[in-house]
Amino acid sequence: MQTREHLFKNCPQWRSQQKTLWATVLEETRKLPGPTRNRDRTNIAVLLADQRCSQAVLTFLATTDVGRTSGPPVADVNEDAASDASEWEAREQEEREWERREEEVREGVGWGSG
Repeated sequence: MQTREHLFKNCPQWRSQQKTLWATVLEETRKLPGPTRNRDRTNIAVLLADQRCSQAVLTFLATTDVGRTSGPPVADVNEDAASDASEWEAREQEEREWERREEEVREGVGWGSG
C-alpha cells in the first residue's frame, strides 16, 4: 500500500497533478495568513488540515484516481445516478397522473363522466 506522502509528493504516475497541487498550495498559502506550505517540507496530515489548501487537495483528488480502488470512474456513476433519478421522476409523474385521473373519475369530472 502506498503512503499518503508518496501519493501526494513522489508517485511518478501523478507527477503532473502533483506539480499543479503544490504550485496551487504554495500560491494559496503565500497570499493568505499562516505558514507557507511547499512540497519538500509539508507533512501531508498538515496539508490536509490546512483550510487554505482544501480546494487544491480536492482538485488533485478529482483529477487523479488516487482514492479509487475499483469500479467505474466517478463520472459514470454520477451519470447512472442521474439516469436512475430521471426514471424515478418519470414513474412518480405517471403515478401522480394516474391518481389524478382516478380522483376525477370518482368525482365524476374526468373520463368516466358522461
